[in-house]
Amino acid sequence: MYWQTWHVLAAIATVGSCALASPSTPWVAQGNASIRSAQTLGIRDMDTCEFDPSDLSHITTLAAIGDSYSAGIGAGDRLGNIGQAFSTGSVIANVLDDQIPKPSDDQQLILLSAGGNDAELSNVLNQCIYQWTALNPLKVAAAKAKALYNKRYGWLAKNDFDILASGCDKQLARTKRVINGEAFGRRLDFVIAAAKRKLGSNGMIYYTGYAKIWAEDLSTVCDSVSWSTWNHDDPEMLTSAHRKKMNDLVDEVNSQISAAVDRAGSQVKFVNYDSYVGYFNGRFCEAGVDESPSDSTTRDGLMFYELSKGDPFGSNPYKRSQDYPENGTFEGSVNQYAAITLLLDPDGKLSQQTSVSDDTLAATLTESKLSLTAASAITDYIPNILPDGSDENPLPMDAEQTDYGRVFHPHVTLHELIANLVIYEMTNKNQVDHGYPEIPEQFTLDSCPWTPVDVVDNDSGESAGGQQIALASYINPLADPAAWTRMIDYTSDKVSVLVANVLNGPDTTVNEDWEKVILRANAAGKRVLGYMRTGYLGVSNDHFQTRLGSADLADWVLQIQTDIDLWYTLYPGMVGGIFFDEGWNQCGDNNKYAELYRFITDYTKRMHPGAFTVLNPGATMPQCFEHSADTLMTFENSYDTYVNNYTPNPDWTPSDPRELWHIIYNVTSDDVAKVAALALERGAGLIHITDDNLPNPYDTLPNDDYMQIIMKALDGGKPAVADPTAYETNGASASAPISLAVTTTDYSSVSLSWGASSPAPYAYSIYQNGKEVVRLPGSMTKVTIGNIDHGISISFTVRAIGAGGSVSADSNEVTATTLEMPNNQPVTNVKAGVTASKTTVKADILIPYAFQRVFLTDPDTACAMPAWPINYNLGNYICTHYMVENGALFKYTGAALAAGETNYPWAWTTIDTIAELPIGSDAIDPNYFVVDAQGYGPPTNDATLSAGAYCTGKAPYDCKGEPLCSTLNVKWCDKAVNQMNRGVTVYTANPEALALSGNC
Repeated sequence: MYWQTWHVLAAIATVGSCALASPSTPWVAQGNASIRSAQTLGIRDMDTCEFDPSDLSHITTLAAIGDSYSAGIGAGDRLGNIGQAFSTGSVIANVLDDQIPKPSDDQQLILLSAGGNDAELSNVLNQCIYQWTALNPLKVAAAKAKALYNKRYGWLAKNDFDILASGCDKQLARTKRVINGEAFGRRLDFVIAAAKRKLGSNGMIYYTGYAKIWAEDLSTVCDSVSWSTWNHDDPEMLTSAHRKKMNDLVDEVNSQISAAVDRAGSQVKFVNYDSYVGYFNGRFCEAGVDESPSDSTTRDGLMFYELSKGDPFGSNPYKRSQDYPENGTFEGSVNQYAAITLLLDPDGKLSQQTSVSDDTLAATLTESKLSLTAASAITDYIPNILPDGSDENPLPMDAEQTDYGRVFHPHVTLHELIANLVIYEMTNKNQVDHGYPEIPEQFTLDSCPWTPVDVVDNDSGESAGGQQIALASYINPLADPAAWTRMIDYTSDKVSVLVANVLNGPDTTVNEDWEKVILRANAAGKRVLGYMRTGYLGVSNDHFQTRLGSADLADWVLQIQTDIDLWYTLYPGMVGGIFFDEGWNQCGDNNKYAELYRFITDYTKRMHPGAFTVLNPGATMPQCFEHSADTLMTFENSYDTYVNNYTPNPDWTPSDPRELWHIIYNVTSDDVAKVAALALERGAGLIHITDDNLPNPYDTLPNDDYMQIIMKALDGGKPAVADPTAYETNGASASAPISLAVTTTDYSSVSLSWGASSPAPYAYSIYQNGKEVVRLPGSMTKVTIGNIDHGISISFTVRAIGAGGSVSADSNEVTATTLEMPNNQPVTNVKAGVTASKTTVKADILIPYAFQRVFLTDPDTACAMPAWPINYNLGNYICTHYMVENGALFKYTGAALAAGETNYPWAWTTIDTIAELPIGSDAIDPNYFVVDAQGYGPPTNDATLSAGAYCTGKAPYDCKGEPLCSTLNVKWCDKAVNQMNRGVTVYTANPEALALSGNC
């Protein structure tokens, strides 16, 4: 690829006449800024067109805010001086307080980059790479004392010394917690929201992410290399394990940013350039590169700064700033670290002593904008010891100074790559806004941007195509954490795929127990698939319905796509694909159902590049389904059936065994190797063999000896992941849909219909408040949109997608208002009818849930254990021995707790499928019950008013407000309703009511 040498912001300026709005100072646009925009975007010839999408002259206002990946430190002169805020090392708080207020409120384009420094980047580099100051606890105490009594170190007064003794592994773990914590996501939301307030009506924010710094092949060539700044007795090596963790952290930051951008709406676009850096081998420790030389020899293609990497805009050959760095910035942090080491050891020796001559040092000091004389009187400045790979020494010391080599700031080439991608996004938006089809990203060797080859995890090598274990791991991580630890620890070439099943899907909120194991499994190299119920598309004899109570194909497509996106939103960077369960295995007229699953798989791959998809009917499939998913599960049955009554797919076998997955249960350890060989003979490259059996062969993991037998019988490999189906290129662009209308609304959904486009399009995209929420095949012209809050107004439009992926203009816009839930309660009108032999419980459940249950509870808190405890908060619970779930009656069968155990297992045995409880007042008192709804809605429990119930089995229950309630030290009555809102007939527990105390 040919790289032109132009400054990123200057290049954007040449596209149109831009008035550049800087957060602190005008942009310095130096150098030759010429660029052929059309060639860069892969537009062949626009000269004869009436409209040129690459003409961006209408953009006259631009602001770049955030850290140096947006502002461009390292690609030109420093922006401002010590008296002005600049972007290097900016954390989100700085961006919110210092940068965003300065641009005007009519920006057409905002470049935003923030979040990396909130993840403590400088701390990671300090502990794991440079060791500017890496201390033990004793030295921490000494550093605190010296800084306190040395006036020249006044700027260290608020420094967190203790973190300097954490070491690399602890710092990596700490940073991981920061990135995956709720606060990090909230900070991203805040900065985007603040930036959006600076946009004009049609303005756009392009949020650029971060690039991994280490080559992803993680070869061992760097394992014996150290870039420690000082001579340490035990220098930190660039081990492959640490490099992988640092790369993973960058991926997690990008995933968090991507999720925040998705939440922000259509005026914000995430620009992820990381995979392009890898394609051109632009990272450190690439294969064949010796990273050990002290002068950090420049090489072509590297996209980060080295000491000797030329900069056309630098002040002296390797220096981009003579200013003293500012407190709170990345540059300031690293110089603080170096100064702390000198504070403890004024004679400390840098690890390299040969790169800079005395003449160079003298010239550097003369060039400084703050003289040593002036500096000596200042107590709160940060010494510029290690600025951008140059030498300057404002502190008197005997040691010679030198460079620290690699800088990790983007070089001009990387800023150019980012600029190309941003310009592509701007031009594409210009194209679409004028009613033309989207411009696809192209991959060419002489133009940018392009589609990276490494977003798809294909591997055609023999080692990747071997038979491997894929586990339908429906094991609750809280119930059996040891099983998950074993699954994660098994080598990823043998155990390559795991399935996460939270609530027959992802639910709408993060499940922390599942999140922990998904994150660990992903970090260990496993493909973790999100479980997805497809309900046989509602066309089986059971006529399964969606959570909204529909069996319509369009509504099934909506629910499936909604859950797909929820998996990737709730567990960003952790989910590697989707496991489509309850797959329908009949082709249908004109392959209707096979093509619908293919449509859903293509949606998954387009929205979530690199996704691995599995379709499971648990039975044979005709060849019409060959491309409906990457892998088809065509057998899910017992050992006896597999050996004695096996039925193969009718008349076809895939060429790649990884396209078939077989599950065989009730297999003894003696038969494992035979079954694995038989599966391979039958064309199954993915297998799940277990000694577990019906009714649930997936709730346990065989013991380690059993698993080792399976792994020894396999070659191992990776799943085969295909690209999405290419759009048809023949045919005309689709016209805009017409006559969009709202047909019905309820508490959480809106039904829409519209007139068909002509010609018939590939698909329709439905937009809710400007964001795409579902993509339906072009044969469908109605749908019910769910997952909407109650009592709100929302707008909808529809677009058609035609040949080549072209997108039509919007349909007419419609607005709908969902119903308001009475008293903000999703479950109302709870009633019970009791006779001597049966009980009927009725309730109005106003919004959809994954599970609807009735628990028959004990009359007081003196539980007869073992039982299932229903907790409302810590220490407050009631107990149940019977449950009705979705029409089936269950009895609790969990065992008593062993010594040291604290959690009762979720263990129930089915008694019957019923419409009425076959339990009346002759057997137990059925007046005590809880109506429970779980999943895809706000958590709720409604418990009946238990008149005459007893406090700890001794005294009658007194409602709040009775005299006893104000008496000190009176025991709480009926802990089960400790924090339930008191209604006329029920006590209700949900998020809104928890603050209302129900204590006596």
